[in-house]
Amino acid sequence: MIMAEPRVEVDQQMCIGSANCVEVAKGVFQLNDEDKAEVVDPTAQDIETLRKAEEQCPVAAILVEEPEESDE
Repeated sequence: MIMAEPRVEVDQQMCIGSANCVEVAKGVFQLNDEDKAEVVDPTAQDIETLRKAEEQCPVAAILVEEPEESDE
C-alpha cells in the first residue's frame, strides 16, 4: 500500500500574507516575493499540522485534502 502526499493549495487571490501557516507548519509554506503564502513541501509536516495551518488562515486561503491510499 502506498500513501500519496496530501494535496495542499493556497489561493493566491485570497492570501493576505499573514504568515500564520508559515509559523504553524514550518517547512510546508513560505512567503513569496509578493508576500503571499505558497506551498514548498506538503510532506514536511503531518496531516494534523496541515489542518491546523488551514484553520489558522484568517481568510481561509488554504485547502488541505488528505491523501488517498493506493494498493499499487
